[in-house]
Amino acid sequence: AASNCATTANIDAVCAAGVTGIVAALGELAAAASLAAPTCAATPPSLPTTKISELGDQTLSQSRRLVIGLGPVGNGIQCGVDVSVVAENIANMGLAINQAVNSGNCDSDNWDGNKGLVRSLCTVDIGGAIAYFSQVVTFIQLAILNCKDYLDIKALCGASIAGIATSAAAIAPYGAAIHAACSLNDEAKEATGDTRRLEASMDGTEDMDFYDKLNHATASLRETMAAMGAEPAKDSDFSDADLSELVGLAEPALATNVRGGATSLFGATECQ
Repeated sequence: AASNCATTANIDAVCAAGVTGIVAALGELAAAASLAAPTCAATPPSLPTTKISELGDQTLSQSRRLVIGLGPVGNGIQCGVDVSVVAENIANMGLAINQAVNSGNCDSDNWDGNKGLVRSLCTVDIGGAIAYFSQVVTFIQLAILNCKDYLDIKALCGASIAGIATSAAAIAPYGAAIHAACSLNDEAKEATGDTRRLEASMDGTEDMDFYDKLNHATASLRETMAAMGAEPAKDSDFSDADLSELVGLAEPALATNVRGGATSLFGATECQ
């Protein structure tokens, strides 16, 4: 965010993101492998119930906030988190594909004479798209569990395998970011000149407000989808009215009972 949300590229922030990303990917690899060991076994462990909201000691719900053990409210919140992570990674995957297609970083004609800097940026885009896709699969599997309030061992096994694939795929773009921003730190700073981003030139969005930038990115995504043979949506520009409509659609769902809870989500004592 320190680099993406700024008008100029923050090379040191990209370097730090690459290092912490590698650590996070290894952490996800360890967690996913630990989950795969029991759930993907020929004889998975058995539990007294298949309802996630009933697992754990419910008498401790006033003093702890764990996913398992807080009952229907905690399980419903985790369902919302899973769905939001799926949506976020789908968006990131689209942006990564769009960046790979339109930035020029994946044009082999631009790879010579820069010590692999541009090629590393291409790896960040393509590897990131693959990792985002794997993460979508991971959290769809987890959403199946939490949104149905059903402990499906096969879904847990699938989520763990997808998590292993995600962490392995994420090592490539994060490693490329380390090469581009850490190993070639001086070259990357010289290439950006502290006045523009890592791409060859600014795309004309530096003077736009946030809505215009969103419309610009959406138009670019549609062009990319059309070039790839997909059928992009023909919606009009995003506006304040669209945002209000989205909020209006979300409010009724958030105000309904969560998995049979006694009160609405925002009316529950645990959530106030």
